[in-house]
Amino acid sequence: MDEKEKTTDSRNMHATILTVLGIIFVIIGEAIINIHGAPMRGSGLGTLSVVAGVILLIIAVLRFMYKRK
Repeated sequence: MDEKEKTTDSRNMHATILTVLGIIFVIIGEAIINIHGAPMRGSGLGTLSVVAGVILLIIAVLRFMYKRK
């Protein structure tokens, strides 16, 4: 195999990685917000994490749609 060839599976790898990271951030943020005994509850970290996760998911969707064309 030549070094310049790309595998067909790496086409959407960035979108997949961003999606996984976005989901993880949203889950962690929701856990911080909703669990009453969470150590960082009330610090704003949960809200920041949820917002970052949603932004990552939006970027992943846009990147996936752009790569499909």
